[in-house]
Amino acid sequence: MPNLELNTRFLIHEPHSIDLPYREEHFGFKYAPVSIPPSQAAIVLVDCWDEPTIESHGERSAQICRDLMRPLLDVCRALEIAVVHAPSPPVAQKFPQWLCYAGESELNPPSKSVADWPPPDFALRQGRWANLEAHYGEEWLPLRRQHEEARSIDEAVWPTGEDFVIATGAQLHRLCRDKKIRYLFYAGFAANYCVPHRDYGVFAMRERGYCIIVLRDCTTSIGAPGLPHNFCTEEVLHHLESRSLAGSITAEEFTAAAEPLMAAAETD
Repeated sequence: MPNLELNTRFLIHEPHSIDLPYREEHFGFKYAPVSIPPSQAAIVLVDCWDEPTIESHGERSAQICRDLMRPLLDVCRALEIAVVHAPSPPVAQKFPQWLCYAGESELNPPSKSVADWPPPDFALRQGRWANLEAHYGEEWLPLRRQHEEARSIDEAVWPTGEDFVIATGAQLHRLCRDKKIRYLFYAGFAANYCVPHRDYGVFAMRERGYCIIVLRDCTTSIGAPGLPHNFCTEEVLHHLESRSLAGSITAEEFTAAAEPLMAAAETD
């Protein structure tokens, strides 16, 4: 099968023309061509839940799963790009596929060692040190627990028999090593929390050496008063792109690049 030919977006901190002053208003995007064998690629779906606690964020994520990610998964499966669901350890363990690449560290997690400094109570913000961080209100705890217990994967992106389900970054790494996967496309939620920061997220897997490409319209952030979700998402993308931690594309660009490959496969 031919390669998937893409132009991935990065943010470059330099003027786009040599005759311009070296100022922020003259910075811009650059696009890097990448040629990806489908057999060496996977799409990683981070925390695509059917029971998010935050209603407004859940409405956006459900629409993205339904309108953008579900058609994208059909394309990936047609090209035999590995589909990897990474829905957090408690959710992953509800699916039998998660055992495929589970190792001792997942089946029998080791207890965490206690550092000798700072003192444990200080490090955990307990006792007299509890005021060093904000704490969630107890009145919302039953709601959060209710969602956490019932939570699964959104039905729009439900795993098929050929998909993989992983719970940790080590498990994802084993899968990629076994399948000779080098390129990881990322989609899922939230853009400013789990997508970059999970141990199977962008930061950790880039640190392992993988080529990371974020599908920037297949994610959304959790916003706050004065920080709209779209602003937060752009900020995360710019951070990843400007530090070469990840390039980005859209679902439409991915599909357009895949169409010639699918057409060629139909004629073979």
